Amino acid sequence: MSRNITVGGKTFNSVTDDFCNTQKTAFGDSNDYEKRGGHKKLSEVLDQGMVLVMSLWDDHAVNMLWLDSDYPLDKSPSAPGVARGTCPTSSGKPSDVESKYPDASVTYSNIKYGPIGSTMPK
Repeated sequence: MSRNITVGGKTFNSVTDDFCNTQKTAFGDSNDYEKRGGHKKLSEVLDQGMVLVMSLWDDHAVNMLWLDSDYPLDKSPSAPGVARGTCPTSSGKPSDVESKYPDASVTYSNIKYGPIGSTMPK
């Protein structure tokens, strides 16, 4: 398995500011990550500590297409970064999900927390 990815004609093996900037340019996306300070700012806020939040929701804005379908819909599925999975673009509508699975629920359990390296046996 290769750990390399080629985006915009450049090959990367880790997530760096250069990778993020190249990916956003290649996909024609807005580069909000860079506008907010990139890796430098992320490192600063991580040093302050963070809270892990897990959430599931019905996406009334874009039907979760950004996760596992073609998105954005105004671009060709053959354009870089648009094909994100095999689900049809007609899927994920909250009204369908809510009517088919009205009692759906999720249980999070056995969540471990602590300093890095302290939550699993060595």
